[in-house]
Amino acid sequence: MEEETSYLTLVFSDEDSRVYIFAVLVAFLLTAAYQTSVFFYFKSEEIIGKYDVPSWDVSFESIDLSEEETQIIADGTTSSYFLEIDDSMIMENSYVGFLNVVVSYEETSDNFADPCDFVSVNLRPEGILAQWDNESNSLSGSSDQCSDILLFVQIYPSFDQSNVTVVSETIDDALDYWSNETYGKGELNLEVEVNTQQRVEGLPTQQDTDEAVTVNWRLTTFVPTAKQLDN
Repeated sequence: MEEETSYLTLVFSDEDSRVYIFAVLVAFLLTAAYQTSVFFYFKSEEIIGKYDVPSWDVSFESIDLSEEETQIIADGTTSSYFLEIDDSMIMENSYVGFLNVVVSYEETSDNFADPCDFVSVNLRPEGILAQWDNESNSLSGSSDQCSDILLFVQIYPSFDQSNVTVVSETIDDALDYWSNETYGKGELNLEVEVNTQQRVEGLPTQQDTDEAVTVNWRLTTFVPTAKQLDN
């Protein structure tokens, strides 16, 4: 032990030895600093890229489908209008987004001063997989002014035709949420009731016994696509 201590004392007591050791330490520190800078600066993008999950811009090409039906509905009765949504109606690789329904009618009795009939409608919340509890839905309505009755059903969750940003490993993962073909498939039943309004008293008019009611189903479908965003 005393010999080792004497050796170290001898080495550090010599000025040339101290200069040499100092130079070696400086060279070591500079080398370490350079390697560290290369690792953290020059290789940072490559290192970060291995763990960075890409972002995708998901856009939607909307395709509107329309079907129309007119029925003569007797006074005091209810009639059903049906819409069948199946694969033959929907294009390949497209999905059902939402549904608008326009119910229209006009006074057709030709009676002088005969007021508009009272028409009420109710879309039964069944038959297809949809967001029946969505606060934007309008499943029923009525009119006694011969004005259109407008209904709406949100079918595919969160779909509003606006682009969305998704973080995922692959393009398939980015599109997975927007590729559920079970939404919207099935049969819808819209119930329409007609009640004719009373004639104006004192006028010699004929009895108003029925009304022609037209239902226009406007189904919005979509095809999703994804494009990777630059990081």
